[in-house]
Amino acid sequence: MKMKRKKLSTMLMGLVFSFSLTGCGTSLYEMTADEQDVVVHYAAYAVSKYNIYQKDGMTSAQPGDEDEKQTKEQETEQPDNSGTTDEQTDKTEKVSLADALGQSSLSVVYNGLDTADNFQEGRVYSLEAGAGNQYAILKFTISNPTDSAVSVDAFNNGHTYKAVFGGSESYEAENTFLTYSLSTYQGTIEAGSSVDVVLLFKVPQSLQPQSDSVSLMVHMNDKDYSVEL
Repeated sequence: MKMKRKKLSTMLMGLVFSFSLTGCGTSLYEMTADEQDVVVHYAAYAVSKYNIYQKDGMTSAQPGDEDEKQTKEQETEQPDNSGTTDEQTDKTEKVSLADALGQSSLSVVYNGLDTADNFQEGRVYSLEAGAGNQYAILKFTISNPTDSAVSVDAFNNGHTYKAVFGGSESYEAENTFLTYSLSTYQGTIEAGSSVDVVLLFKVPQSLQPQSDSVSLMVHMNDKDYSVEL
């Protein structure tokens, strides 16, 4: 993951350098709107992560907390195979996907899953699962059935997700810079409009996830909930 961030940072530096060649007659690469969103999303993530004096929502980091914060972030980047069972999930209080997103006025629908060795968003951001692993890609559609626009900020609500794929082990959703992720999406959904998002889970190649055997959990408000799919 760190290597991916370094590569993406190098790409961003290259883009900045390319703008400096405008007066030299050099033909510039034109990014699409989605690609610009990915770059902006990454830049916002990098600033909020490494600028320890910047307030983030209702909290702010203190200089003395930086080491502890980085340690916790590294821990969350590791897949959590803590052995959560389906029986334990059944006993957990249930919430809807819209509640997990933090927007009960919206409709969030689970559209099944795909598996792949890599995942790419636009032409800018690409993730590799690595040797012996694959991504279980859970797909969702967020719709706005109301008569007015609704703003969504999943990036800052602090909700994290785990999934069990028909077995006994649970896997944490990847901590990514994706623009269209259920855990990081930021944007305004107009009345009657919808947007497609995903959740990525790195799982072993030997695992064969099935769309109808997924158990999804969300951690929010200091408590774990089972999410109804």
